[in-house]
Amino acid sequence: MYLHLKKIVINVLLVVSLFVSAIVIYLFYLSTDLPSLDELKRFNPEQISKIYSADKVLIKELYINKRDIVDISKIPSSLRNALISMEDRNFFDHYGMSFSSIARAVLINSMTFSARQGASTITQQLARNMYSSIGFKKTIDRKLKELITALKIEQTYTKSEIMQLYFNSVYFGHGTYGIQSASRYYYGKNVDKLNLNESATLIGLLPAPSRYSPKKYPDRSLRRRNLVLRVMRDLGYINEEEYISTKSNALSKLIKVDSNDKAPYFTEHVRRELEKIDSDLNINLYKDGLEIHTTMDSEIQEILEQEFNKGIKKNQNIL
Repeated sequence: MYLHLKKIVINVLLVVSLFVSAIVIYLFYLSTDLPSLDELKRFNPEQISKIYSADKVLIKELYINKRDIVDISKIPSSLRNALISMEDRNFFDHYGMSFSSIARAVLINSMTFSARQGASTITQQLARNMYSSIGFKKTIDRKLKELITALKIEQTYTKSEIMQLYFNSVYFGHGTYGIQSASRYYYGKNVDKLNLNESATLIGLLPAPSRYSPKKYPDRSLRRRNLVLRVMRDLGYINEEEYISTKSNALSKLIKVDSNDKAPYFTEHVRRELEKIDSDLNINLYKDGLEIHTTMDSEIQEILEQEFNKGIKKNQNIL
């Protein structure tokens, strides 16, 4: 009897060890095309390059994805608290994954027979935003890659740095990446000037920016904003007075920002000349967030354009 029991235990332990070994080998295989810790430390997201006149006026922006990098110290607490409320309530307590979020997602999705409740932490979302090798397909492999990279990110960066990277990499719709570009696009102001109403609206965009766009679907955006405000109140980030006061207001007015494109022939010449030498300088004109200062005086340029337009109009009247 004893020998029989011993044999069963040994067989069980052997099966378990083989199972664990298989998982370890599979995880190692998945991690082969994922970024190393050194690569994570060197992460540098795409940024807008800007061409300035001699008098320091912005006259042209060059980019593939419209993204301005901003320091976490410039991001108001209303935005940070709204993000934590909606995307990762245990952000400061986990190391890349949240068991409580996973359990909540499994429970809600099982009850509703859907996959509408996500379980990804802010760090996991950042992992797939940072690296295309992870992908966005809803597969087990992707989730495992996302988790492995998230754990590495937590080893590499502080929580404050992770939140800063997230805010600067996430998509807010209409071709805008990062909270600074979103703030400029929707409200015509820098991120540090956003109020609670605007902060809640922008965070409400994150699950589906095209679906909740305040430009295209203000009614949906309003409902999402109110949801963000309610969750913030329930979690103690805002009080009842702030909740009622902000909820009773309409969405903040959207402001169309005028294009910075000035002196288009001049800036096009600058762009073409830079393209000839960017590889020699080991720079990417459209991704490296360069500041390009030129000899053009914006005030003189504006006077010349006004006089030119007057001349054209005068000639047209004569004809």
